[in-house]
Amino acid sequence: MAYVIPVTQGRKDFLDLVDMVDEEYTRVDFTKRGKIKATLVSPDYLDSLEETVYTLGHSMEDIRQAEKNFAKDEYVTLEEVLKRYNKGNARKIGSRQKSR
Repeated sequence: MAYVIPVTQGRKDFLDLVDMVDEEYTRVDFTKRGKIKATLVSPDYLDSLEETVYTLGHSMEDIRQAEKNFAKDEYVTLEEVLKRYNKGNARKIGSRQKSR
């Protein structure tokens, strides 16, 4: 949850706001003349956001390719993956039993 407060109120309550952001994993947006001018977030929250941006940035090419493949009906369903996986494991189990 985000809180939006005027900078003047934030100045008065800053220490409490820092504790709240740290404990509640939330953010506080500070406004000046009705417009958001700054945001206070915990380091963990910021790290999480940066990691998400990095991951998405490095995954977008794969995501776009997957979307193209899906549009052309070129994909494998979960059921097909499980069927192939189980079929492969059945062979492995059977071969282990024979060697014992």
